[in-house]
Amino acid sequence: MNDIQHITPEEAWKLTKQGTLLVDVREANEVAQKCYKVNHYLHLPLSTLTENFAQIPTDKTVIIACHSGGRSQKAIAFLLEQGYKKLLNLDGGILSWEKAELPII
Repeated sequence: MNDIQHITPEEAWKLTKQGTLLVDVREANEVAQKCYKVNHYLHLPLSTLTENFAQIPTDKTVIIACHSGGRSQKAIAFLLEQGYKKLLNLDGGILSWEKAELPII
C-alpha cells in the first residue's frame, strides 16, 4: 500500500493558487457552515465517494481535505485502491487551514 503523502495548509494553499484541485470530503451541512475559499474546489462527501469518485481527475495531483484529517485519509485509501496516484492529504483539515489564517467562506 502506498504511503499517504501529507501537506500543510500553507503548502495546499500554494498548490491551489497554481491550479491544483482541492476535493472536500466533508458532508454538506459542514460545508454550509464553512468552506475552503480556493479557485479549484470540488465538494464530494465521503458518504458518496464510492458512487462519485470518477469526478476526480486521475491525471492531476489532487488535494483531499476534510474537517480534521481523518476522513480525507479514508478517502485517499479508497482512491488509491481505484488506481489514483497523485493524492495529497491536507493535514488537520479545515481546522488547521483556519488556524493558518487561510481564506474560508
